[in-house]
Amino acid sequence: MENVEIRSPRAIEAEPIMLSIEGFSDLYADACVRGEDGELLLLSLYGRDTAVLQFMSAFSVRRDQGGLLQAGQASFNLTEDGARHTVFVPEPERLQKFTGRFPDRNLFGSLTHTWLYDPVLIRPDRPGATAWLVSDEHEVPRSQLWVLIQDLSPLPLLDHWQDPLLDGLGDRLCMPLSRFRFPPLGKVGGVRVTLEDRFQDIVSMAVKQGLLTLEADDLAADAAERIRAIAEALPRAQASVKPLFQLGRVVMTAGVELLLERHPNLVDRCLGAYVRGDWGVSSEPEQNDEAVRLGDCRIFAAYPIDPARPSAGYGANTVWIITEADRSVTTLLLPDEY
Repeated sequence: MENVEIRSPRAIEAEPIMLSIEGFSDLYADACVRGEDGELLLLSLYGRDTAVLQFMSAFSVRRDQGGLLQAGQASFNLTEDGARHTVFVPEPERLQKFTGRFPDRNLFGSLTHTWLYDPVLIRPDRPGATAWLVSDEHEVPRSQLWVLIQDLSPLPLLDHWQDPLLDGLGDRLCMPLSRFRFPPLGKVGGVRVTLEDRFQDIVSMAVKQGLLTLEADDLAADAAERIRAIAEALPRAQASVKPLFQLGRVVMTAGVELLLERHPNLVDRCLGAYVRGDWGVSSEPEQNDEAVRLGDCRIFAAYPIDPARPSAGYGANTVWIITEADRSVTTLLLPDEY
């Protein structure tokens, strides 16, 4: 962020306003990055200090009082050439602010260029094996991606493995933000890097099969294609895993149902882990293992609503799953609905 060049007010006047913010006529944005569920990751704002502060304070004020908070969550709309784009702000307290000030003052006060951003953009999540690379260019150099992948990987990756793995795994490894359900807005692009759970297995199998070699000259010409075949075969092998226990009737609370618009895969993802004995961020993993073994005790697990964000197992960004002792009912609920 420190190396971003601040343009002069004269240069701004020569360029069209790309994105306006509904309800905040004194502000405009030239870039916005959203996560897979439309949540705010980066917003590049221009305006006066007071307008920026008013905008940020609105995240914690209800809409009927002039703010942006509704049903426990803040959101705002950006407009571009008549198109309307909704941006969600699920945890305003996570956002960090970086401001550059223009040197010249005018009749409207001191103009600033402010970036609001989620720390996940600049701090790789090594436990979650996820990182982001955002740029004002629409294409990110492969060399930068590879450095990030090497940093995330629990296995040492040789430099000459770059092309076989990047070409073989493609979007499974590096997903362009332009392909998100909520793509970037304005002059910005980037990639989300995710090392899936099977990444270590894929690399290990590729090494055993001689596709990833110690010497660059020994790489097979079809290494990328064969690595892709390994990756595509693994999910089929895991799809037949038998559930450890019966769920009974699956129900969800109103709070969880409201989340499905932004997190459509939430239930399938969490229940899929749940029946395999992956208890997420639950504080009772041993009790759950014992409950599965005995078959007559309640099972309780907790999962992050957004896997890219931290969850303490309770409070924000957490969904609970509870299966009754008689296995008649399984309920998905939010902690504050218990």
